[in-house]
Amino acid sequence: MTTDALTAPDAASPAGAEAYIGVSLGRRIRAARTAKKLSMRALAGAAEISQPFLSQIEGGRTMPSILTLFKLAKVLDISPSELLPANEEPEPVHVVRRGEGELVPVSESDDGAISRIISSAATRGATVQEYRIARAPYVGEWFESDGENTIYLVSGALTVELEDRGSWTLAAGDALSHPGALRNRWRIDGAEPAVLLLVHVAER
Repeated sequence: MTTDALTAPDAASPAGAEAYIGVSLGRRIRAARTAKKLSMRALAGAAEISQPFLSQIEGGRTMPSILTLFKLAKVLDISPSELLPANEEPEPVHVVRRGEGELVPVSESDDGAISRIISSAATRGATVQEYRIARAPYVGEWFESDGENTIYLVSGALTVELEDRGSWTLAAGDALSHPGALRNRWRIDGAEPAVLLLVHVAER
C-alpha cells in the first residue's frame, strides 16, 4: 500500500470497524478515568478486572465484553453508551502533495501573495493555507476575520502588524497567534521572499 492510499481503519470491513471502535472506546475510558482522577489500578479493581487487561482495553488492543463495559461505566458513573463512538465512520487521512491544492490570489495585483489551500475542514472549523510572497518589499492589505489565526513562518522574514497593537517581525521557525477580529496586515522589508502557513480556526 502506498501512502497515497493511506486512510484510517476501513469501517466498511469487520476488522477495520472493530479496530476503530476498540481504539475509540479505549480513549474514552482513559479520558473518563482521568477526569475522575482514578488510577488504572483503582478502576481495574473496582470493575473486577486485572490492571493489564484494562491497559489492553485503554490501548485499543482488545475489546471488553458487554458485562465488563457496564462494570467500567458504573465505576466511572457514566452511561455505557457514552463510552461508545458516536460515529463508526472514521475520518480519512488526506495527503496533499507539493503542487496540489487550490491556488487563491490574495489580491487582484499580479505580484501579490498567493495562497494554497492545504486543508479545509468545515466540520473541524480549521483551514490551513500556505502563502508564498514572492515580491519584496511587500505590504499587504488590512484583513480581519472571525476565530483565531496562527502564522508559522517557514522561510524568509515577515513583519505582522496588528492595528493599534504593534508589530512583530518573525524569522523562519517563529509563530504568532492572534484573534482574527484584530485588523492585521503583513509586510516584507527585505529583499527575500517569504513562505508561511496560516492556520485559521473558526468560531464555534
